[in-house]
Amino acid sequence: MNLDFSDIKVLVVGDFMIDHYIIGESNRMSPEAPVPVVIPKEEYSIPGGAGNVAMNIGTMGAQVTCLGAIGNDIFGKKLIKIFNENNISSKHIEIIEDYSTTLKQRIYCNGIQVARVDKEEPLNWSPNQLESSLDYSDYDVIILSDYDKGFLVRPWFFKPKNTNVILDPKNDYEHLFMHSNIITPNLNELEKLSGMNINNNDSIESACNKLIKENNFDYIIAKKGDKGMTIAGKQNFIKHIKPYRVDNPDVTGAGDTVIAALSIAYAKTNDIEFSAKFANTAAAIAVGKTGTASVTIDEINNYIEMNK
Repeated sequence: MNLDFSDIKVLVVGDFMIDHYIIGESNRMSPEAPVPVVIPKEEYSIPGGAGNVAMNIGTMGAQVTCLGAIGNDIFGKKLIKIFNENNISSKHIEIIEDYSTTLKQRIYCNGIQVARVDKEEPLNWSPNQLESSLDYSDYDVIILSDYDKGFLVRPWFFKPKNTNVILDPKNDYEHLFMHSNIITPNLNELEKLSGMNINNNDSIESACNKLIKENNFDYIIAKKGDKGMTIAGKQNFIKHIKPYRVDNPDVTGAGDTVIAALSIAYAKTNDIEFSAKFANTAAAIAVGKTGTASVTIDEINNYIEMNK
């Protein structure tokens, strides 16, 4: 395959956050409650949410710019530092005073996640100089990464002509749907968005066709976890993508990897079936890793060779 994405420019718009990991060990239970006493051995932070999308795009070789908002706090500064170290442009990320960067802290004990502690607050943000200084037509593809943290709530985003906009939806925001030509819901999201019960491929197809007719999407990529993916398009186009077998998968951030891989592959090839298969491969690699993870183009190429 050996695809070169270095000429692809991507704008990632959405909810940026930090995933902080505490990796520890335990050899005794607490006398205070039926929980292990965890002795931390390692701590590290990784961009999460839209940040994980951006990181995956970068490790797959494309150019990426971020548009979002974070707090003027230690984790917001850490996020910007990580982006700078990985050649990810943060020039359109607004730093907000008196706001806490969304934080997900995961605690692992003896290799198993035992707790997650989240810190988040509603984002009271409206576009100002960021939107006016941004030329959307500079980008080959725009990704909308909605984690329901507030950045995409207001109808300020406008789709540029001749640019694909790919949405990973949490809510049925009309202003996002009307400017998106591809969406990538998981089955829970598909059920919520369509108002239909999802229990097999037939119901997936029906739900996708309903949303396509209502919103004029070009395609819907329905993420089915360990069952693979379904591509649905206009004129009743349907294609089911088989999954890879992954032992003991960790699905943290897998959807971010999917939309990152799908978007740059589609921007490069304009082939939705190839792009979905490429994203399916990237996701299989991601869930084989622990926690929030990025996937490189070399890993994808090697994985495809091994699974021929």
